[in-house]
Amino acid sequence: MTEFAVGLFCSVLFLGLSFAINRRLRHGPLAFDPYRALLMASAVFALAVPLEALVDGFYATARGQLLWRYDILPRHGGSVSALGALIWPAYGLHLYWLLQVLEQRLPEGWRGRLLQALIIGLDAPLFFEVTGNLLFLAITGRYYAYYLPGELWHLTSWQVVPIYMLCLFLGLTILQRLLAMRPRALLPPGLYLAGLGFVWLG
Repeated sequence: MTEFAVGLFCSVLFLGLSFAINRRLRHGPLAFDPYRALLMASAVFALAVPLEALVDGFYATARGQLLWRYDILPRHGGSVSALGALIWPAYGLHLYWLLQVLEQRLPEGWRGRLLQALIIGLDAPLFFEVTGNLLFLAITGRYYAYYLPGELWHLTSWQVVPIYMLCLFLGLTILQRLLAMRPRALLPPGLYLAGLGFVWLG
């Protein structure tokens, strides 16, 4: 099985797991607006890949080593993977459903971006990254993203949690503004192509 085939399989498997968990947490059907879902998927990809390169680069400068290293189709010195073109949009769809759960389950007055960023900042490394790495290890025997700190068996690291929370607050602010705009058919594919361009330039 090629690396892209494994990435596609893991993305679909993760989406199925995400849908089932979020539907159960919501105690009912999840909304699905095709435009909003595609916008979330493409925007998350376009935002995530440059932030990966930026954050990992800063960490390496400060600490003398990368925080994570992609072992499958690495780009930008190992801080980004070409499989991000599949993996990050899948996470964007997971985020689309997770935000619906938070809107329903959090008490009114506690639904702001700050608390959402704090919660998702735990979800991203402890659910998304651990699940992804375990799937890749089970299928290929290799990590997708190998975390140099070893306190969580190199599947993820506690050190990324505050970084993710900060990045998520910024990302959720941008996503909210994009979702508030009048729908534009070319925006989701344009964002996706921007993400692809960044990946392949590395």
